[in-house]
Amino acid sequence: MTGTGGHRPDRVLAGKRLRLCNVLFPMWLFYLFPTGVWLILLPANVVVDTLVLRWGMKRLRIADVTGLWRRSILRVWGFGFLSDLLGAGFILGLQLLIDAAGLPWNTFFFPGVTLLSLPGVVLAGFCIYGLNARYAFAGCGLKWEQIRQLSRMLAVFTAPYAMLIPLYG
Repeated sequence: MTGTGGHRPDRVLAGKRLRLCNVLFPMWLFYLFPTGVWLILLPANVVVDTLVLRWGMKRLRIADVTGLWRRSILRVWGFGFLSDLLGAGFILGLQLLIDAAGLPWNTFFFPGVTLLSLPGVVLAGFCIYGLNARYAFAGCGLKWEQIRQLSRMLAVFTAPYAMLIPLYG
């Protein structure tokens, strides 16, 4: 680092000078740090989880939809946020590795954001499935196949796809 206020020095690539600066707030950091946006994200996630859970229960012809929703929604919602945080943390780790390696690759523009974020979204989806299948529906009186299918629906429809959105352009 130079004495340029924390910015990286200019780099030369293929005869052109590049100035690489850190992006202050990538989209997926909303999942890592509490901000005012969480006041919108928290209830919105409950609504999305509720819609997917109720749709899945009706699709699987589960009789006590309201009772099962009451017994499981807080765990489904909490495990969803925990999974999103794990995915965002994984992406942050990848970004730190790329920065440490000094690669002149801007991961905050398409397709870089997709290549960087996709593993985090997939990890979050697997965590949503695993945590819901193992813990969210425990003691709810469902068959294992119903638990697997509900967990799969939640993983597919509530994975944090917003992490794939490029910050700019």
